[in-house]
Amino acid sequence: MQEPSIEEDRSEKETIISTKCRFLLWSCVIIPISIMISIVAVVIFIRYQSSFSSNNILCNPLKFSDYTSYPAGSDPWSINNGYLDGDSFLDIVVANTFDPTISIYYGFGNGTFQSQKLYNTTYHVFYVAVRDMNNDNKSDIILTYSTLNQIAILINMGNQNFNSPITYPVGNFPFWIDVSDFNKNNLLDVIVVNDRAASVTILYDYYNLSFSYSKTYPCGDDVTGVSVADFNNDLYPDFVTTDYSDNTISLYINPKNGIFNHKKKIYTSIGPWGIATADLNNDNFIDIVNTNFVSFTISVFLNDGHGNFNKWDTYYIGGTTMSVTLADLNNDTFIDIIAANFGDDFICIFLNKQNGIFEACQRFITEWNVNSDTTGDFNVSAVTTGDFNGDNKIDIALCTGQSTMNVLLNLC
Repeated sequence: MQEPSIEEDRSEKETIISTKCRFLLWSCVIIPISIMISIVAVVIFIRYQSSFSSNNILCNPLKFSDYTSYPAGSDPWSINNGYLDGDSFLDIVVANTFDPTISIYYGFGNGTFQSQKLYNTTYHVFYVAVRDMNNDNKSDIILTYSTLNQIAILINMGNQNFNSPITYPVGNFPFWIDVSDFNKNNLLDVIVVNDRAASVTILYDYYNLSFSYSKTYPCGDDVTGVSVADFNNDLYPDFVTTDYSDNTISLYINPKNGIFNHKKKIYTSIGPWGIATADLNNDNFIDIVNTNFVSFTISVFLNDGHGNFNKWDTYYIGGTTMSVTLADLNNDTFIDIIAANFGDDFICIFLNKQNGIFEACQRFITEWNVNSDTTGDFNVSAVTTGDFNGDNKIDIALCTGQSTMNVLLNLC
């Protein structure tokens, strides 16, 4: 067989090399273009999904009635609700910081309430909670006597009567309360933040008008809020606090005996104040929402499934905010966020996009404090939710710097 000439062999090699060069050249062009096209397609898909999700959110935008105003005491600072008089209608209780009294509004069950009934508290109250402390099927009232470093419990005697406040010592300037059973012995415990002591106190095992013992746990500076929840799904309640001056939240996981040992510090935005917990993305893990008083925002921390909160999403309110509560406002089985605007006459509602991500703030007008422009007084200090008219829709109640309580009925 005749061997190819040197010139033919060189020509064939050059052809092969030229083909490879063209292939490499086209690869260098086509691959980046393909990547760019893929990125654009993903972005379009995400935006489409987001738009699709938003368009399919039930009752969006939300619809609420104009507020109905009820007189309260002087500077109402905290609000809660429960069944306080033995009927099946929700009642509302407001702590009037400078009276010192609490106002109870007994519900008619149709979204309206009796005029306030004032109960003397003896001392100034900054926070109010409602819970059946003695297991008699009547909701009792728990208060903070912040300037006395005490909490007080008013036992419900029925017929709209409460016994005189019974006090219990805690730390320096108790501010916020929650109630749980940390050691799982079927006796209620009360947890209270000690704002000026950078700590929380847990009073354990309420029985026969007294607690068995108490313990104090360190938190961040100027701790303001606390919320109790089971963050790691071990059936034992944990707790989390907002540490105002440290720009952190402090997380304590229950070691299954109710005695807490290890604090986890988690950074949030500037001036964290109010806090609430719920499963925001329906993955069966409890998430965290806190308000940020200084940065005019709320922070949303989604649980990674192991009780860890490694990042947060930020949502803008447009004013200072202290109080936040969580509820499903449009009956889509996803929890929404309601935040009070301390410095203006509106609340912000963030509708859940059904994935733990939220729409921008929808504003609903509240009563304006006519003194706020000249004295710098507050507007909306606290907010709570409940079905006040029995229509299976969650309504909103709040207290204002105009020394009133407002009710907004859900019209979705």
